[in-house]
Amino acid sequence: MENENVQDLGSLQDMDGRTDESQDVKPDAASLDAPEDAASQAEAPADGQMTEVPGKRTAGERFAGYFTATRIAYIAVFTALSYVLGLLDFSILPAVPFLKVDFSNTFVMIAGFSLGPVAGTIVAVLKELLHAITFGQTAFVGELANILLVLPYMLIPAIAYRRHKGIKVVIVTLILGCIAQCIVCIPVNYLLNFPAYLMAFTGCTWREGMDYFLDLWYFALAFNAIKTALVSVATLIVYKPLSRLIKLTAARFDKIKAKREKNRKASK
Repeated sequence: MENENVQDLGSLQDMDGRTDESQDVKPDAASLDAPEDAASQAEAPADGQMTEVPGKRTAGERFAGYFTATRIAYIAVFTALSYVLGLLDFSILPAVPFLKVDFSNTFVMIAGFSLGPVAGTIVAVLKELLHAITFGQTAFVGELANILLVLPYMLIPAIAYRRHKGIKVVIVTLILGCIAQCIVCIPVNYLLNFPAYLMAFTGCTWREGMDYFLDLWYFALAFNAIKTALVSVATLIVYKPLSRLIKLTAARFDKIKAKREKNRKASK
């Protein structure tokens, strides 16, 4: 199973501004990626005692191990929060009023940092799927474009954060994620977003929508730069208090699960 420590972004720097990457970080009970049954892990055997080598886990066991009750609960919460924030959108560039800023990706980023890139991807897909079902008017094409845009922005810092903790790494990778989304936004808006929106709301052809984007591509680029910058700032502000809550509730889930497992074994 993965072994990710859910820690505050700023708590991993020492007095010299260096991260604790060189130190051995031991998983605690509050880690979302700690073993599900930390209390029942086998202790080191005495000298001369035979030990059994655990077999390789199956795909089903890995799946069950990753999607713990704690992780599923937080994925559901972050998806709901992302969906609600996605409804509170607003335009910032009059030339492209249908490109609207919202802060729904803030919780996609938080899911990526605290639960891992897989969970972040699931939140990004689920919140767009909910939007497509309830308010979507582009046959999921617009929501698909949003997924393609947010994935490089979220995956770059989320994957880097798994191995390299520290606020400096987070800031640098967030900037790289912003740049990646700005690059990806050109083909995505040209091939999907602009044509789908204009076909749905103005009745123009797909080709006309692509031609319209070529006249306004720089506005789309500016929009994505502004949006990712705002979401990055919001993520840095919100993550620290949320990470504390995640660790506290994860520790409680681990204690309850360990107690149930202990009672189950005692009843055998």
